[in-house]
Amino acid sequence: MERKGNWKKWVTLALCGIAGSVIYKLPYMRETYYAAMQEATGASNAQLGFLMSAYGLVNFLLYLPGGWAADKFSARKLMTFSLVSTGITGFYYATFPPYIMIVLLHALWAVTTVFTFWAVCVRIIRNLGESTEQGRLYGFWYLGKGLTSMVLGFISVPIFANFGEGVPGLKSTIIFYSIVTILTGLLSWFIIDDDTQEAEKSTFKVSDMKEVLKMPAMWLAGIVTFSMWSIYIGFGMVTPYLTQVFHMGESKVALASILRAYILFAIGGLIGGQLADRFKSRTRFMIYAFVGMIIFTIVYIMIPGDSKFITLALINMVALGSFIYCANAVFFSIIDEVNIPKKVTGTAAGLLSLLTYFPEIYCYTMVGNMVDRNPGISGFRNVFFFMLGCSICGLIAALILQKINKNNKVKNTA
Repeated sequence: MERKGNWKKWVTLALCGIAGSVIYKLPYMRETYYAAMQEATGASNAQLGFLMSAYGLVNFLLYLPGGWAADKFSARKLMTFSLVSTGITGFYYATFPPYIMIVLLHALWAVTTVFTFWAVCVRIIRNLGESTEQGRLYGFWYLGKGLTSMVLGFISVPIFANFGEGVPGLKSTIIFYSIVTILTGLLSWFIIDDDTQEAEKSTFKVSDMKEVLKMPAMWLAGIVTFSMWSIYIGFGMVTPYLTQVFHMGESKVALASILRAYILFAIGGLIGGQLADRFKSRTRFMIYAFVGMIIFTIVYIMIPGDSKFITLALINMVALGSFIYCANAVFFSIIDEVNIPKKVTGTAAGLLSLLTYFPEIYCYTMVGNMVDRNPGISGFRNVFFFMLGCSICGLIAALILQKINKNNKVKNTA
């Protein structure tokens, strides 16, 4: 793909930001409308978690095949298909079918949001600029996703409230997101270039995978990103925490969730990359981020389950979320510091994706079970202890990885 003209590059990047936000709204409805989803589906905390486990399991199986599909098929056709098909299935979701059908729907969304979308979106962004621009491009992509989610969130919450919250409000919100997703897909048809990467299709070799698997630094990077994503999943339980422990109203919790999941996400995309560059090491930045996560997760463990502490819980949500989302914006880029040979970069990225997102298979169900088995503050404290353990593991792995990277740098300059 030829490097794009300036205006086309930024229009394409903006569209990727919009698409990267809207396509995940339906699978991740529980992040904002947790109580309403329980009411509409009759699902327990563990059953809502299992929806994400089904989604995560199929995602896990499709990351590497999705890279192959991104190279083989037209970027424009894949983007359009992914968005339009996801939006169309949303209309069925809005009828609130039996639970088993909702599980299958989440498995299907893994196909349309990962197999035919994720890798091609990453590929499009990578081809928008030279290697020296990649950090900025990905930072702006995250910023675009966050801003889009924020705008859509502040539109969807009034829709949810005006239709009476609960089941009617959720139904209207799902239909709204479905329409926006379809319209974004149609827009992709006219903006995204119709191309494939024939020259890069057959570059994968078994020997490349073996080379990557033998690298200790690669596995340490995987532990860092694995820990980070586990914390990210646990942090999503702050939504039912505010509802079930502090008894916040559904619309207020939805707004707080938009602040947590979208506004902080956008700020993370804008600030995370800039801070990581100033640290001159993304791994070092991750070390400080894990320290921040440890501190503010401990605060959550210590907050009493009393409604008079709700302000402190919300302030701590912003503080902890700031560290999580700033780290989330750059954590995948630590692969650049692991001395990966260029010829196996794609293979390493695929392996890192598998390690990073493996928690999606079980983690959502696990944290839901923690709350179901110990209702109230004790169940959520178990979730926060889990997050604390992951933060400590991530910190240790990042410290060891930084030491290995320093030693490799000394060897390469000797």
